[in-house]
Amino acid sequence: MVWRKIAGGVVALALCLPLLVHAAGKPDGKPLDVGVRLGAQISNLITDANWGPYPDISGPGGVLSVDFSHGFTDNFYLHTALGLDFRAYYTHVEMGIACDGDCGGAWDGDEIYSYLYLEVPVMAQWRTSVLFFEAGPVVDVMLLSDKEYVIPERYRGQSDGCYDDKRFGAGVVAGVGHVFDFGLSIDARVLFQFTDLVEGDKKCLTMHSEEVEMRFDPETEETTTGVLWESDEYMGGSYYKLLKYQIGIGYWF
Repeated sequence: MVWRKIAGGVVALALCLPLLVHAAGKPDGKPLDVGVRLGAQISNLITDANWGPYPDISGPGGVLSVDFSHGFTDNFYLHTALGLDFRAYYTHVEMGIACDGDCGGAWDGDEIYSYLYLEVPVMAQWRTSVLFFEAGPVVDVMLLSDKEYVIPERYRGQSDGCYDDKRFGAGVVAGVGHVFDFGLSIDARVLFQFTDLVEGDKKCLTMHSEEVEMRFDPETEETTTGVLWESDEYMGGSYYKLLKYQIGIGYWF
């Protein structure tokens, strides 16, 4: 289902591309360039938390964008874009629970998390005769997400909403590349996201442990339950931050 939605978003962007290019076409005497860019990337989710339900993981992805560049001088430009950013993460999960009654189980398999974002970088760009260098802030908005779990929901420790995905993110991006005389461009970028990727405060409850004693009173035939001890372990730290490496190819009209 998520792949169908992602394909629909890519097709919609491709269909809108001629309109965007026409609307933002370069007027006479105005140094405005419009282009398209296709990128491939590796996204790394990293955490400095003490522990958590998932390890640091990496995954492939890609971006398709419509780019705009405005030149203030022969060397200094402002470069921005509207892009569809797809990210996918894979992690192998093994978990077993043993207990009395119908509450145990064992699970072993790959979990897949897929996301589609609208990504908007705004970069200052310095061009030389050989290379260009660019850097600036970037924001993204989550459009779609899909998660294929191996472990049943009741055992994931997510009932408190501690790991709900945030819809908005902000970070910085830097890149270097080259533009050929006939409009083709190639580049490499690095992006780091400052904001956490999941909701929840820094002490979101992640595990609760307790030992319970049950006592039966033969006279009243009543059973009482008492808690001998209990403890809460908190993740602490940050949850997940994003570090992304990307290479791209584009064309300026």
